[in-house]
Parts: sequence; structure tokens; C-alpha cells
Amino acid sequence: MAETITQPPFNGINNFRDVGRVINACKAYDNDDIEVAKLPRLREGMILRSGRLDDATAEDTDLMVNSYRLKTVIDLRTKSEVLNRRIISRNQEKGPSYGEKRWNTVKVNLIGRKFEMNLAQQLRWWQALWFFVLVLLQRRMTAIRIIGRNVMSPRGLVGLNKDSLQFCQYGILQALEVYLDPQAYPVLVHCTQGKDRSGLIIMLILFSLRIPLKFVKADYVLSNQGLDRVRASMINEVLEIGMDEKYTQAPEELVDEVWKFLEDRGGVDMYLDELGFGPSKRQKLRGLLLE
Repeated sequence: MAETITQPPFNGINNFRDVGRVINACKAYDNDDIEVAKLPRLREGMILRSGRLDDATAEDTDLMVNSYRLKTVIDLRTKSEVLNRRIISRNQEKGPSYGEKRWNTVKVNLIGRKFEMNLAQQLRWWQALWFFVLVLLQRRMTAIRIIGRNVMSPRGLVGLNKDSLQFCQYGILQALEVYLDPQAYPVLVHCTQGKDRSGLIIMLILFSLRIPLKFVKADYVLSNQGLDRVRASMINEVLEIGMDEKYTQAPEELVDEVWKFLEDRGGVDMYLDELGFGPSKRQKLRGLLLE
């Protein structure tokens, strides 16, 4: 699967891939399975994913626009993540991203207030008190560290993905509905590293397209390879917010757990129905993305 990671590589964009190309490669490798052979191919060059685009060079942007024909970017980061990245870029004397005006950006704050309040409610009373004091004092990173150490780290990747499915439904629906606009394609979705929030959106899209679970897992775990060159900085970032380096991995078991969570709630279709992404929308999505 190595050839499905960026070719040629970007200089300032990590963890990029064409999801359609990944799934079609999986299907080609597994062509002895009669049921797999019957599956339609995904349209390649339509569903793209990556880490943040802030550090994209002029060459990266040209490649995105001229080779991948990128038209729409879904940015799943919080406002504070975007602001912090701008401050870092300013301190490093970097200018604005070269691509800001060459594609349409849809900002979706996937981590909304419900998700944040759910995390805060899991703190013990003295931790919660100190957390809100720090927020009032505008010491956001110190406050986040309390959440990270006492809630997010114990919850782990699986627990946080389940929490996202429960408490980030408005943001998930916003992101999915971008894919219903035929004029939006090609669409690239990213968060910070393009692994967790982006991974969840891509999982839901592939589940709705009836892509076999083993292929969804194959796409997800490619983030381990796609993030190799920034692994050290990722570890530093997660340690800074009170979590451990396991959070930098993309284990295939996570996809199994997300699938099981949805099945326990009645299945993918029922979950998407609850979101407001009903049968007609799913059918339209299939018409756009399946050959």
C-alpha cells in the first residue's frame, strides 16, 4: 500500500492520500474474493485527506491545484488550534498559507460545546473548579492539560471517538453534507494531523458507501506511515496537553470499535438517520462517489 501515500511527496503537507485510490488498490489486491470483485470502484481524485495545510509551500499548493484539482477544503480544527498555528507561523516568520485563496475552505468546528462539556463533567469537582478558573484567566493550554491528563488520556483513542460520535453530531453532519455538492469536488478534509477527526469523517463516508471493513481499516492505518516524519513533534504536542504517545498512533482496532459502537446503536444507517444524513442523502453520496 506504500504507493498510495503521496506521490510525489509534499514538502509541507503530511499524511496526504487519495482515499478512492487506496480503496481501489485494496480491491485489486483482494480480487480473489468474489464478493469484493462485485463491489463498484470509488471515483479516484474525489475524496482527499491530509494533515493541516498551514505549512504548505508554493510548490505544494501548485501540486494540489494543478494535479489534484482541489476545489474544497474541510478544516475540522477548533478556532484555538487555528489561532495557535498562526502564532507559531508568525514566530517562525512564515507568511499565510499559499493555498488560502486558491480553494474554498469550509470551517467545521467538530469539537463543539457538547463534547467539551462532556469532558469537563468527567473531572472531579476540584479539578473542574481549577479548570474553569484557568479558562477565566485565559490560560487555555494549562486548562486543556487538566482535561488531557485526567479525562482524555484515560478515555484513549477509542473512548474519544465514541464520545465524538455521541457529542459532535452537528459538526459531523456539517462535514458530511459538504460531500453532497457536486460542484465541491475534489474535497480534502483535514484536522491537525489528519488522523482522528478526519479519520472519523472518512470512516463514516466509507461505511455509508458499503466499503468492506477491512478496506476502511487499511485506509485508516496508513496514517501511521503518513505521519512518520512528524512523529517526534506529535509526541511533544500530546505530552504538552497531558496525554501519552499512544495518541499519535492509528491502530486498526479503533475502526473495529467504531463499527461495533455503531452496530450496538442499530447500525450505520440508523446513526446517520439520527444525524439527519438520511437515505436520500446517502444515495446521492453513492451516486457521486461510486463508479
